[in-house]
Amino acid sequence: MAGYRLGLDLGPTSIGWALIGYENYIENRLIDVGVRVFPEGVDRDTRGLEKSKNEGRRIARGTRRQKERRRRRKLRLVRLLKEVNLWPAEPEEVKKLFQTDPYTLRVRGLDEKLELFELGRVLYHLNQRRGFKSNRKSGKSKDDGKVMQGITELERKMNEVQARTLGEFLFKIKACERIRNHYTRRDMYQTEFEKIWDKQKEYYPNILTDQFKRQLADEVIFFQRPLKPQDDLIGKCELEP
Repeated sequence: MAGYRLGLDLGPTSIGWALIGYENYIENRLIDVGVRVFPEGVDRDTRGLEKSKNEGRRIARGTRRQKERRRRRKLRLVRLLKEVNLWPAEPEEVKKLFQTDPYTLRVRGLDEKLELFELGRVLYHLNQRRGFKSNRKSGKSKDDGKVMQGITELERKMNEVQARTLGEFLFKIKACERIRNHYTRRDMYQTEFEKIWDKQKEYYPNILTDQFKRQLADEVIFFQRPLKPQDDLIGKCELEP
């Protein structure tokens, strides 16, 4: 009885094969051999570690979305501030307002009355620097751990200089240290927002209403988009209903 036997060697980037003919169940001739080599399904970095081919596109797409959301948040904030005269309407006045030091205003706002546009500048600045807030259910990952270590160190430094708020701490160190070289937490900004709001409400009770506060804080400045449901990515099991 004659026939053929196919042997395969399956690897991650190649398939080797050999075809052998036999007669009376005795292998007696090699018909052909070969190998098909194909590219890996992943890229590799300089250290040889695997990296998804889609990773670069995914990161770029996420960055574009983040920038667009940040842009829309700024536009909405400015629109709300203009409605209550906390933001200038003329471009020249806006340009002049941006020349003021926001950290100085954030410290002054804790103890004394700010002009309306100065208060708007403070709120705009808090909207730009919102701090870290994890969207993960566990709140723990390798990156989160690094961030939390930085936040713990920042809190230690704030206690050392007896800073009441994050803005006051950054104001105190900005002459000798890079102020953006710190990991910050979202609730640090929320605490500062509350302190400044409570003080300025003494001077502008008709403007800084509870309704306006909810609009600014909950719907714009500290709004956090919920994670997109991933249920549609879960497949149906062929064995269990």
